[in-house]
Amino acid sequence: MNAKQILVCGSIAYDYIMEFQGDLNDNLTTDKEKKIFNLAVMPSSKEIRFGGTSGNISYNLAQIAAPTKVVTAVGKDFVDLGYEAHIKQHPTLEFIGDIHQELFTASCYIVNDLNHNQFIIFHEGAMSRCPQISLKELQISPETIEIASISPDNVGAMAKWARELDSLGIRYILDTGQVTPAFTKEVLEELIPKAFLVIGNEFEIHMILEKLGKSLKELLTMNHNLLITKGDKGSELYSKSEKILIGICPPNQVIDTTGAGDAFRAGLLYGISQNFTLKKSCQIGAALSSFAVETLGPQTQEYTWRNVQQRYEKAFHEAINS
Repeated sequence: MNAKQILVCGSIAYDYIMEFQGDLNDNLTTDKEKKIFNLAVMPSSKEIRFGGTSGNISYNLAQIAAPTKVVTAVGKDFVDLGYEAHIKQHPTLEFIGDIHQELFTASCYIVNDLNHNQFIIFHEGAMSRCPQISLKELQISPETIEIASISPDNVGAMAKWARELDSLGIRYILDTGQVTPAFTKEVLEELIPKAFLVIGNEFEIHMILEKLGKSLKELLTMNHNLLITKGDKGSELYSKSEKILIGICPPNQVIDTTGAGDAFRAGLLYGISQNFTLKKSCQIGAALSSFAVETLGPQTQEYTWRNVQQRYEKAFHEAINS
C-alpha cells in the first residue's frame, strides 16, 4: 500500500431524518401572489445520522484502512453529539479541520412522506467558516498527500483549497456536487483545467456545461479526465478522448442508496492513490458503493478490503491487482 495519505476536503454534517405517514402536498398551502407558504407536519419518527460528503467518503476509506485526512469546519455539537468519537473509532482517519464552539455543525433536516416526496432544510452552520482554513497552514504537502478530493462544502472554501492544492503540486478531484449552482462560470473555467479529474452525475455535468456555454466535447478540451455517474446504470469515464463504460457491482440487497455516490468516490480516490488506472479505480468505486446500499444510512455498512476484492473479482472477472 502507498504510504501517502488521501486528503478529503468537504462537508461534515448531521442528518436529521424524519418520516411523515402522509402526503406533504396535503399539508401545504401556497399563494405566490400573496407570498404565502405554510407547511406543517407531525413526523412519526426521527433519526440522527452522521453525514456530509467528506464524512461519508472518509468512513468508506476507513473500512479499507486507507490513511485519510479530513478537512472542514464543524461546531460545538461535533463533540457533543458523537461525531468526533465516531471518527476516532477508525485509526486511519484524522480530522484536521476547525471546531467553532460558538456555532453548530452543518445540519440537514429531511422529512420523507409516503409518496417519496421530501422537504429539506440545510443549515450551513460552521461550514460558513471554511474559507478561514488554509491547507498550507495545516502543513499539507505533496510529500504526505497522494491525491485530494474537493467535495461539496462552502463554495469559497472549495475554490481556495483547489488553488492551494494546485500551487502545492497535489492532484485533486473536482466534485462540485449539490453546490454546483453556486459556482460561477469564471471559477469553473479556472478550476476545471487544473483538476486531475472532474466528476459529477448527469444533472451536475449538464449544469456545468450550461454555465460554461460548452458542449461535452468542448469540456473535454478543458480537462480530458471526466467521470459522469449514472447511479444503478453505472458511469461513463472519459480519459484522453476515450470513452469507457464502467459497470455496476451488484449488491446483495438494496436497503438505502444514501451515500452510495460518496462510497464510489472513496473507492476512486483509493485506486488513484495506489496508482491503479482510472478504469480500475472507478471499478473499485463501484465495488465500495455496492456495500453502501446494503444498510440504512451512509455510515453504517461494514466491510474489509478482502470483501471488496471478492466482490470486485466476481463483478469484473479480474483480480484488482492484475
